[in-house]
Amino acid sequence: RRRFEVFLPRVRVSSRRRDRRKILARPLFPGYVFLRFALSHEGYIRVASTDGVVRIIGDRWDALHAIPDEQVEAVRRLVSSGDRARAVPWIGAGDCVRIVAGPLEGLEGRVQLWHRGRATFVVSVDLLQRSVAVEVAAEVVEKV
Repeated sequence: RRRFEVFLPRVRVSSRRRDRRKILARPLFPGYVFLRFALSHEGYIRVASTDGVVRIIGDRWDALHAIPDEQVEAVRRLVSSGDRARAVPWIGAGDCVRIVAGPLEGLEGRVQLWHRGRATFVVSVDLLQRSVAVEVAAEVVEKV
C-alpha cells in the first residue's frame, strides 16, 4: 500500500466548446504534483515506481528538493479561497520587468522589492547613477 499525501492544485478556467462555455478544473502547475512521504530509500522507490510519475525533483533519493510546508499550504489556501488564483512567471527582486497596464504601461525597469502583493519598480538613469522608484500592483508587472 502506498503511503503518501498527494496535492494537485487546480484552478477553474473557462473553456469554449463549440457554442457553449464550460468551466474546467485545470492543474495550476501542469506536470507537477506535490507529495509528502517518508524520506527514505523505500519511500523514494514507492513514489518513483507509481504509474504516471516521470521524475522526482532532486538528484537522488537522499538529495531531494523539498518545498517548505508553508509554501505548499499557501498554495492550498490560495486555490481554495474562491478567488481567481492563477500561475504567473516567477519574478524575484532584481529581475527585469515591464509594466503592462495603467499609466506606466510599457516602461521597463527592475523589481527592487516585493511587499504585500506590490512591487517596488525601479527605473535607473545610468549616467547620473540615480534611480527612481514607485510601488505598483503585482498584476501589472511582467517579466522581460
